[in-house]
Amino acid sequence: MQIIGYGRRNITEVIIMKNLDSSGKKDHIKKLWQEDPEKYYEWKNWCIKLNRLPDFFGTRDNPIPIDEFEL
Repeated sequence: MQIIGYGRRNITEVIIMKNLDSSGKKDHIKKLWQEDPEKYYEWKNWCIKLNRLPDFFGTRDNPIPIDEFEL
C-alpha cells in the first residue's frame, strides 16, 4: 500500500490545524511545506479529496488557491 502524505499522521495534522487560528494555520502549513514539499502536497490533496479542512483548503469542487511561497 502506498503511503500518501504523512501516512497515519495525516489525520493528526488535520486535528492540529483545526485547533489553530488563521495565523497559526499559515505558520503550520509553511513549516510542513518547508520540511517536505512532496509530503505536504500529497497531504493537501488528500485533505481536499476527503473534504478535510474545507475552510482552509476548500473542497474538491471549489479548492482555495494557496501560494505556499507567499506564506
